[in-house]
Amino acid sequence: MSMDRTPWDRFPLQIQNEIVGLLPIIRYIWFRVKLKQYDCTQCENNDQDEWGLDEVDNRFIVDAFDNLFTTLSAWEPRGDLVFEISIYSPSDNQHWFKYISFSPDNDTGEPSRHGHEHGATVNDPAHGWVTGQPILAPEIMGEGPYYDDETEMQWWRSLPCVPVVGVVLFRQQTRRRWKPVAIANMLTRFPNIKELCCGPWRELGGMEKQTINGTKLIQSFPQMGSLCKLTIFENFDDSYPEIYQAPAIGVPSQDVSLKLARTSQHLEMLSASFMADASHFFLAPQIQNSWTWSKLTSLALTSNVLTGDADPLRVNNMLGNAAATALRMPRLHIMELWNGRKGVAMLFRYKRAREDGQPAIITIRGTSELALGTGVVEAWDMVAYQHSRSKVVMQTSSIDPNGIRSHGDAICQLGLLNEVTRPVSLRQIINENSVSRLRPSPQSSYSALSSYRSYCVALDTWFS
Repeated sequence: MSMDRTPWDRFPLQIQNEIVGLLPIIRYIWFRVKLKQYDCTQCENNDQDEWGLDEVDNRFIVDAFDNLFTTLSAWEPRGDLVFEISIYSPSDNQHWFKYISFSPDNDTGEPSRHGHEHGATVNDPAHGWVTGQPILAPEIMGEGPYYDDETEMQWWRSLPCVPVVGVVLFRQQTRRRWKPVAIANMLTRFPNIKELCCGPWRELGGMEKQTINGTKLIQSFPQMGSLCKLTIFENFDDSYPEIYQAPAIGVPSQDVSLKLARTSQHLEMLSASFMADASHFFLAPQIQNSWTWSKLTSLALTSNVLTGDADPLRVNNMLGNAAATALRMPRLHIMELWNGRKGVAMLFRYKRAREDGQPAIITIRGTSELALGTGVVEAWDMVAYQHSRSKVVMQTSSIDPNGIRSHGDAICQLGLLNEVTRPVSLRQIINENSVSRLRPSPQSSYSALSSYRSYCVALDTWFS
């Protein structure tokens, strides 16, 4: 179903009745806010304040959310609707962001008709592309719809609650950043939210700005209540640090990691990539002796400690702290600690013993060797014994670093059991990092949302 600016009461009665009749079987809504198109007189503006959304776009966003939330608030409050949100302009991939595609989250992987063909070499010097390689990098685009946080907070909280929604997805395909205040106040409108997937873009404004915004984002997540599963994936582009003269490797703040540890105590599943660091997360029990994760069954975290040239002492300290923390996770089944970037793919996985007799397994896989000290192995034996009266069995395998061209390739090659990012976002990452190489996208181990076996509705809100 495609929805333009026509108000609900302007639809013919027959169409209204048909839509209402589908409500009991609709399980997935993709709310696409399609902004107006723009030309080079706008995209070449050097004033960063002019990047992104203007007053017309902002007004359109406000009206779109007002109309949709009002409609959804009247639905049966069953709390099982998957609600995906994306805001973009069709012009985005015609100017600076050449390899953005606009596919739904349950897309099966076919190339988007709206993007450049995979493997095609782009030559557009005016927009920072020379023979398929980026030489300039524009800012991540607009943060509307309001310029001051107080006004935005009041507007979000004026919207009706939408209890039919149980899963909220902020897609990662576009280059438009959500402000933490927007996420925090939007989430208050979903009282039955069980799962949240958030894909922010990495801040390039220095450690202080990263810490402030990262802390605000994590504090925006529901601290208690119905939320069971949280997935955070901070995306980045390897070309940006060189162009912006920023650090080549993002360094997560310890404060952000500890805030995440605190927030996650009531969760059943947590995956946090690049915004937090596992080495900091596992310091939490030493700082707060009372913290426990009694419901947590699955945990996936990244860490800069896991690299080819890492200090073995730092690695073993982190894994020892991870084992100590796992003792406070009585229901834990899988813990995956990993890292990925160009030339690097590293994984440490603990998998609980199964009832059929399969022992607890520690998997070490990566582009470099990872030797565990005797004390670390004993610590994980203690975890396995507490969980299932067993000991750990070690499994190791290697990955060719030449095949890892991005963090997207690393995810595919590591064979992660946790879904650290949505399949459509993973394809986007791989496509963006394959700009001048004619090759198929690596096969992902993730299944798309087709398993819902229900109608998928794309609410395509557009402006022309």
